[in-house]
Amino acid sequence: MKDSDQIKEEHHLGARLDMEKYILVVLFLVQQRWGYIISKELADDQITTKQWLMMIVLANAFQSPPSMQEVADAMSTTHQNVKQLATRLEARGFLNIERDPTNKRILRLKVTEECSKFWEKRTPEDIKSIKSLFQGLEDGEVKELFEIMAKLERTSGELYQKAKEN
Repeated sequence: MKDSDQIKEEHHLGARLDMEKYILVVLFLVQQRWGYIISKELADDQITTKQWLMMIVLANAFQSPPSMQEVADAMSTTHQNVKQLATRLEARGFLNIERDPTNKRILRLKVTEECSKFWEKRTPEDIKSIKSLFQGLEDGEVKELFEIMAKLERTSGELYQKAKEN
């Protein structure tokens, strides 16, 4: 297999579409590799990467306890997948599934104190892990990547909504 520097060089001087194809494939490869790394780091805590992601989304993306559908939309997945993840996390004491007080059909997800303790316990280890994932980048490159990823996230969100409508 060609190494990434060879592949990058072949596409670097090419057309924009060639570079976009390379970026797309690399994003998927990075996601796969990071998923594997994170899974290994969470193994002792018996947390899956999907559960990990859902806890992060719950703790950071909402100002009040979200509905299962709101979490599904935020994670670009189905209500059913969120319900399975939430049930497992509730069994572990990381969240509570509660009926909405005004609409009993809606189930809301509320993080618990146990979830907060879990993240506090992991903080030093997580900082070390995150730094290792970005160790090859200079501070300016991280800032540029941050801006680029924000744009990609926004665009992907719009395209995802359009795809759901069709």
